[in-house]
Amino acid sequence: MRFTRREPISKEEENYIRFTAYNTLIEFGETSLPVLSEFDQIINSSIFIFSMQSISRKLGHSEDYFSIGDKGIGIYVSMTGHHVLLYNDRLPSYEIRWTIARLLYLVISGKLERQPDMFHFADCHEDMERCDIFAYYFTCPDTILDKCEIRSAADIIAHCKIPFSYADKKSRSLGKAANTSIKSLQSLEEILKENFALFIEHSHQYIRSK
Repeated sequence: MRFTRREPISKEEENYIRFTAYNTLIEFGETSLPVLSEFDQIINSSIFIFSMQSISRKLGHSEDYFSIGDKGIGIYVSMTGHHVLLYNDRLPSYEIRWTIARLLYLVISGKLERQPDMFHFADCHEDMERCDIFAYYFTCPDTILDKCEIRSAADIIAHCKIPFSYADKKSRSLGKAANTSIKSLQSLEEILKENFALFIEHSHQYIRSK
């Protein structure tokens, strides 16, 4: 499968994706790391997240019925107005978390609705880079990492539960330069810090006890 070559993602677009990731964390009611502590969820009555295997069993199919989806697939069902995200529950939990985060970008960006009633793969489409940017900010929100002094790849893996390669890249990106204040993000960051207040306090207590 070949995709059209795209222009590099601008800093403005990356900041917008960060905005959508933070807003999604707030809408989902996340209050601690790792996010998506429970994978199977019905969110806002419009986003259904289930494993491929459980849906296969409910539909009376063999467990590998959706194996074409590999790590995960998403679809917008136009008849009912639902986004359905399916992940492979045979993957390690940190791979599942990253896969769901990638699929969520396809929901938030409107891609699933623009191409309804067809499967979209979590790790094989033209928006992969944008999906990964969203996943970085959704699973590892900078403002929370900063408040909790979570910076190393090991600490990111321990708290955010994402694959090592992504945790390592996130750690290196945090070390390049201090995040500059972005006005459009400030209100969301304050809400996130308030929502994660207990988690932040517990992380500080852990650091002080070391």
